Amino acid sequence: MKKRRNNNHIGRHTEAQVQALFLDYDGTISPLNVPRSESMVPPENMAVLNQISRQIPVAVITTKDLWFVIKRTPFAHAWSGLGGLEMKIGDMVTRASCLRNMAPYLTTALKYAKSLSGNDLIIEEKRDSGGAAVAFSVDWRQAENRCSAKERALKIISYCETLPVATVKYEGQPFFDVFPCPVSKDKALLKLKQKLGLRNGILYMGDSTVDNAAFEVANIAVGVIHEETPDNLVCDYFVKFEDVAAFLQGLLKNSFCFSPKLPMILHRTEAAQYIHTKKL
Repeated sequence: MKKRRNNNHIGRHTEAQVQALFLDYDGTISPLNVPRSESMVPPENMAVLNQISRQIPVAVITTKDLWFVIKRTPFAHAWSGLGGLEMKIGDMVTRASCLRNMAPYLTTALKYAKSLSGNDLIIEEKRDSGGAAVAFSVDWRQAENRCSAKERALKIISYCETLPVATVKYEGQPFFDVFPCPVSKDKALLKLKQKLGLRNGILYMGDSTVDNAAFEVANIAVGVIHEETPDNLVCDYFVKFEDVAAFLQGLLKNSFCFSPKLPMILHRTEAAQYIHTKKL
């Protein structure tokens, strides 16, 4: 596992006051391998996040669309959906210009993807707050014949790469996203930080390489590990997915003072060994 190169993060043995909690959604506070319709934040995570949100700002940064994630994360004060292309704080929603400018190319890519879809290859449209399809996912997690589904998925990737759209692949995962323009969770984090009037003390939790950019600019970076976690996260510390609620409870009980000695925290060597064991 790689180390972070950002000078903004806390040292390995340093304590720091957490001023805000920023979170990824899939694989971080909600299970990864479930159908979209069944995705939810488990009750134990929901309970502690509700407690935390009454004391410090909580934000969600995800490649999911706002329509999907807001109703599943009522504890949050702010959301950055579509990888940062659409943001909501209070009643204010801001949208990246590319959602409109690149719409014709996205529509073309979506039409082609749908032509190859089927029961074992699912195309999930991501919609903006106005209801327009502005991005999509190609997902073959539930496929009985993964080889056939993956073959068609690779055709979709190849076609999308001929267009001025952005594909986001997740290492080792049977799904990918297509956006009208590149997404960046670091920019999303920094924009939320500014909009919320925060200066320091941002703790970010995520589980994939897409979260690496946010890890780099957060003050405290905590990776959430499970059987599908890649081995190249650039966070400082790690927590098992099943221990997220206990970690957050420990943070709450410690008056939001982060310490490497908090319950459930794993360091790099421990996390690498755990991931290796899960993948055997």
